Amino acid sequence: MRVLVIFILSALCLSANAQNLKIGFIDTEQVVTSLTKYTKSLEIISNEFEPKKQELLALHNHIELLRASIESKNSSQDPSNLELSNLKELEGSFEQETEFWQRSINTKKVNLLKEIEKLVNISIKEFALENDYDLILYKDVAFVSNKINVTLQIIEKIENRSP
Repeated sequence: MRVLVIFILSALCLSANAQNLKIGFIDTEQVVTSLTKYTKSLEIISNEFEPKKQELLALHNHIELLRASIESKNSSQDPSNLELSNLKELEGSFEQETEFWQRSINTKKVNLLKEIEKLVNISIKEFALENDYDLILYKDVAFVSNKINVTLQIIEKIENRSP
């Protein structure tokens, strides 16, 4: 992929009627993690799921106490089938609820990233058109000079656009 990009850029620069190209680069990870909208939204998601997290931690602690109680009884007497059944039921419930909680939080985060991605792409396009860029690269670039790195300008543009 890099070879293809370098080849295309070389061909453009070396062609007989080549003109000066204006090229920029952005660090998309820096853009996303620097956005106020992203950090605030992550905090909101975290706060939304915190009560369930605490509930799951309490259930886990309860399961561990039951397991310890059954194991201590096991050395002196056999635990009842009811106790073992209750423990297995709690463990199954804990596993299901944890998986659901994790899927739910991941879905919210993926949706947030999709929203941020749209915002970033729109802002990059607007920035490129407003500033006469011919090409803006991101991802898998071997070297980028500060002269063409426009990451901070993109962050600023998005922050100014966000409510």
